[in-house]
Amino acid sequence: MLGRLGDTAITFDELDSDLFIGINEIKLCACGTSYHAALASSYLFERYAKVRTSVEIASEFRYKEPLMAPDTLFIVISQSGETADTLETLKMAKEAGLKTVTICNVDNSSMVRMADATILTRAGIEKGVASTKAFATQMAVLWMLSLHIASERKTLAQSEIARHMAALREVPSAVKVEDELHERLKRLSKRYLHGHGFFFIGRDVFFPLALEGALKLKEISYLHAEGYPSGEMKHGPIALADPGLFTIALMPENMLYDKTKSNVEELSARDSTICSISPKPFNLADDFIPVGERSHYMLEFFEMMVVVQLLSMEVAIRLGNDVDMPRNLAKSVTVE
Repeated sequence: MLGRLGDTAITFDELDSDLFIGINEIKLCACGTSYHAALASSYLFERYAKVRTSVEIASEFRYKEPLMAPDTLFIVISQSGETADTLETLKMAKEAGLKTVTICNVDNSSMVRMADATILTRAGIEKGVASTKAFATQMAVLWMLSLHIASERKTLAQSEIARHMAALREVPSAVKVEDELHERLKRLSKRYLHGHGFFFIGRDVFFPLALEGALKLKEISYLHAEGYPSGEMKHGPIALADPGLFTIALMPENMLYDKTKSNVEELSARDSTICSISPKPFNLADDFIPVGERSHYMLEFFEMMVVVQLLSMEVAIRLGNDVDMPRNLAKSVTVE
């Protein structure tokens, strides 16, 4: 946020003012954790910047013969800037004459050199294979970028942008891990070592966060986990509900709480084991992980992000796994 989150405005010195002229669509392209950040940010771009936004998995986008209109801003997201599939989609966008932006953590990487503009996430060296702070910094950048474009396009009132900026300043406190929370997660983890799988569920931006929570658990614990939109449960997945199915329910107070609660109640009625992550106690939950009462749903997002990462870590440690070097994975995927 340094140098970008000012007193009265969000500024990206890296971006020319004419970058957004003539742009009617944003296309985000990424893999893995970066794809989840892209998916979450698509809600913000449409909600605040009022620009049509689509999200693509890079390995799929490469081979689908995509239509690429010249009024599209093509944004690629990568921790390393060397992800093979994402790099190829950037080449395709350049060849099609689109304006391109890279959101990346590594200066002078291939994507940074190729794109018209770059926003560095400045996460520092992330040694663990399973991405954590890369995801956090990507989300911070994308949230700020959605507000920056909203300001350029005048789709949000200045008072509303100021409210978001005040929330952004609270993000560092939202991701601070209190000893009490960590100890609670450490104790809870012993209950989630057996069973036939996990559902991570959420609505709106919390659906991509559910995908990310499930990915983290898969990567380092080697347990089966899936992320789903809460409202999709009754369209098939609820058939799996029983006491051996662990549901990790993301239940933010400021984003569709009652809708999510209704979906979780359906799972509880089928005897699924429920772990609720929320500022509000949920009486049907078998386990409850409290997060702080926040003024903005994105602050709840950042705090829950840390909770799902720590829960995955503690489960993996109890199973005796190496959380920094999980099997079969590489930090930077430089082949197809």
